[in-house]
Amino acid sequence: MRSALHRILFLLLLPALFSCAGTDSRDHTLSEIAQILESNPGEALSRLKGIDSSSLKEERDLAYYALLRTQAEYKCYITPQTDSLIRIATAYYGEKKKSLQAAMSWYSLGCVYSEWQDDARAVDTYLKAKPLFPDTLNRYYILCNQNLGIHYLNRRMYAPSLQALADCRAGALQINDSATVSFADYHSALNYLYQSEYAEAEKLLKKVLDNPRSSALACNTVYLQLAKIELYKNKDCTKALYYLRLNEAGKRDTTALGANYSLRGDICYELQQPDSAYYWYRRSLTCQSELFTDCWNYHQLAELAPRLGLADSVPVYVNRYTLLADFVRAVERQSELSTLYSHHQIKESRNALHRKTTRILLSAVGATLLAALLLGLVLLLRDRKRKVRYMKLQEELQQSRRESLNLPDKDVSELRRRKLDICCRMFRNTPSARLLFGHSANYTPLTAAERSAVMKDINDSFIDIMLDVKNEVPQVSEQELMLCAFTALRCPSGVIADCLILSPTTLRTRKFRLKEKLPQELFELFFEENTPDTNS
Repeated sequence: MRSALHRILFLLLLPALFSCAGTDSRDHTLSEIAQILESNPGEALSRLKGIDSSSLKEERDLAYYALLRTQAEYKCYITPQTDSLIRIATAYYGEKKKSLQAAMSWYSLGCVYSEWQDDARAVDTYLKAKPLFPDTLNRYYILCNQNLGIHYLNRRMYAPSLQALADCRAGALQINDSATVSFADYHSALNYLYQSEYAEAEKLLKKVLDNPRSSALACNTVYLQLAKIELYKNKDCTKALYYLRLNEAGKRDTTALGANYSLRGDICYELQQPDSAYYWYRRSLTCQSELFTDCWNYHQLAELAPRLGLADSVPVYVNRYTLLADFVRAVERQSELSTLYSHHQIKESRNALHRKTTRILLSAVGATLLAALLLGLVLLLRDRKRKVRYMKLQEELQQSRRESLNLPDKDVSELRRRKLDICCRMFRNTPSARLLFGHSANYTPLTAAERSAVMKDINDSFIDIMLDVKNEVPQVSEQELMLCAFTALRCPSGVIADCLILSPTTLRTRKFRLKEKLPQELFELFFEENTPDTNS
């Protein structure tokens, strides 16, 4: 029976064991792929394709798989047809909590939109990715700034573009990534070139050429931009042609020379060679060119055609130019990106304000706690010091008692004076002393609890001298003994009356009766003006 029960339990646990083993195996496989993704994206993609995504039951595994697959395809220059895969990762990791996986998910989605040349959605996702990076020196955080700079440049938003590229460059310098520095310098130069700030553009382009980590493609493209500067700024057609030849020498695909041919047309136009200019503009249109280049070509062709006796072609060129100009304006539309940028700036400002407020609040709480701790330590030390003094005075009082047993009568008077001085000093070391002497200029009547505490401390401090008086004059009342103690402390009559709950008239009467009851020596001990100082 028992062995049968064991077999049943084993069969029930077996699927769970295999499930755990399978999950661990998948986690291990995805981790291994992540490790080789940077160095060998082709191998990583091949292994990812070998994983059946439907077998990934855990939402975490599916999100991680989606992130790795998107990154691997991007690194292998495969443009995704849909963003549904990477959106699995962004939905899982979210945009609230900082983590590398969350940041990389949004960054990868931005890369998809960059491939689609969708500036607005790319900027939106990159702006979401940036705050999620735990480390601003992470290479992908730096690339995030780089891509933002390019998309802002596409929409001719020069100030945000230059700022993003400057942040990219600063981060790349800190991690010694000279290739990214070169890339940032090149696109910053384009910002200045598009604004006709040729001197600044030329300075940055030459930095790219001087950078040993600049790629051959980057250097080759720089020659084209330098040719533009020589033509448009310096009107030096010879030097412009020199840079154009350098650029064309590095290009094997002649269909990619649309910008070069258009610039050759501008050079011929500058040299008053309309036939040649017309030829180069027409040839540029046969190449793969940017929208801006084709638009400019049709503009120039429409202007040159009448001069060459080709007036019939003008309407065609004008229509195509108008159509492309509308497309250019649509592409350069800044409203979407400006809104996204403004929202991001507001969000960043709020986050910065929240962080600053939190820091101030934590600092204030910390300072308050520290002040409270220091105050507590000071009060503790003061209380300890007071107790030490109080104990020393008690020892002195005990010493005086011992001495009184062996002293002759003629020395008893001096001993009592010493005792009274010790008793006064003992009271000065009690908490009640502050109630009587702490605000001597503005004395406020005591509460019942405060009065009770004062009377107790007076009784404890003066008990020794009170016993001496009581032994010598038994008919003295307790209240009269208290009056002697208050008087020895040099308390004002108003304070004494408040503590003993007596009127000023009754207080004077009690003092007169004491003068009759006490021997002159004892009365003078408490009531004479030169009683030992109680302030010591």
